[in-house]
Amino acid sequence: MIFAKQKELPNCPRKIIQFAVNDWLHSINCVKANSTKIQVEFAWVHPRIGAFKLNADCTCKPSSRAIGVRGVIRDSVGDWVGGFSVNLGTSQILEAELWGLFFGLQLAVAHGISNLVIEMDSALVVHLMKNPDTIGGHPLAGMLASCWDFMNLLRDCDLHHVYREWNCLADCLANGSYNLDLGVCWFDSVPLWAEAALVNDRIGVSRPCLVPVV
Repeated sequence: MIFAKQKELPNCPRKIIQFAVNDWLHSINCVKANSTKIQVEFAWVHPRIGAFKLNADCTCKPSSRAIGVRGVIRDSVGDWVGGFSVNLGTSQILEAELWGLFFGLQLAVAHGISNLVIEMDSALVVHLMKNPDTIGGHPLAGMLASCWDFMNLLRDCDLHHVYREWNCLADCLANGSYNLDLGVCWFDSVPLWAEAALVNDRIGVSRPCLVPVV
């Protein structure tokens, strides 16, 4: 069992259905809050000196419905600290995004990191993690609690939503995740197929992105 603590979830189908509907509505609102979009350029932003940054991402392969999660931690210079890629087989997107956060936090704790900035392109995960008092009875409450437990081990931890274009290096790790055996693969150094993305982020190469007009 991967979790150190076991969480008892209430057996309440009505609550589970209600949370599923709320999650779906929140996801729709995040995407469709404003249909007018403009193109802007985004580049990875270095964390402040002494801090580290975790970028985590999730992807789904339409042909097989296989889902992979991956993540990378870098220092203030942009150098690779550690990374991971996980083949989850088939899963729900929200659950997969939470696995990405979980493994990223686990990696940070293993490296003794105490000052961490987390960037994810899942607005729903960020919303759930920042509203712990609202998820009692949520079907993924156990995973959320495990992520909070890890975050509480860090002296300073900030979680932010970003667009996928800010997550380019984490996205590159997906190129190998589908070919892995089920489970997690840890990378102490940057894989060959992600080296170019690491360099591009370090020197501030930007990428175009369509964003809603506020």
